[in-house]
Amino acid sequence: PTENVATIADCASVIEGVSRSRNALLNGDTKNYDWDSGYTCHQLGSGAIVVQLAQPYMIGSIRLLLWDCDDRSYSYYIEVSTNQQQWTMVADRTKNSCKSWQTITFDKQPASFIRIVGTHNTANEVFHCVHFECPAQNSPHKDESSKEAATTEVGIGGQQLVSRPVRAASTSSLHSPPGSTSRSHAHQP
Repeated sequence: PTENVATIADCASVIEGVSRSRNALLNGDTKNYDWDSGYTCHQLGSGAIVVQLAQPYMIGSIRLLLWDCDDRSYSYYIEVSTNQQQWTMVADRTKNSCKSWQTITFDKQPASFIRIVGTHNTANEVFHCVHFECPAQNSPHKDESSKEAATTEVGIGGQQLVSRPVRAASTSSLHSPPGSTSRSHAHQP
């Protein structure tokens, strides 16, 4: 495909990951997100964010927006699969400090499932993704330039991070303020 097939209209869905709005990752909204909503996340070291496309497509690029309402950075890797049994890594940014928009290109291959696995967050123990598209679309977005779309993008922000305890939350949610730090499984961004 040349158009983004990771949309609700194209019957794509998020089958793994935590969000207050089930398909926030696929709704096309790249501007309305904050500390409490508009993103999908997973606990570092446990789980992932998995998008299922409506059918297998030959894809060679992906673009995603990492949560960037402060100056944190993330590390991650991305895998694709047609059956959720055999996975092929298409991006390894486990040693990179990544912010805001990420464009990943790779050799075209069939994929029905895309798995995004966060491995590090400089602010807390949760990986947060605001937007996902497949294949990558070339439309202008905030704080994005061709240089930033390479390996390590520069995001918005510049606020000083302050660690503070997480308020009590149910274990069914990974939502807590993005600046929070905790080792439990109950988090927010």
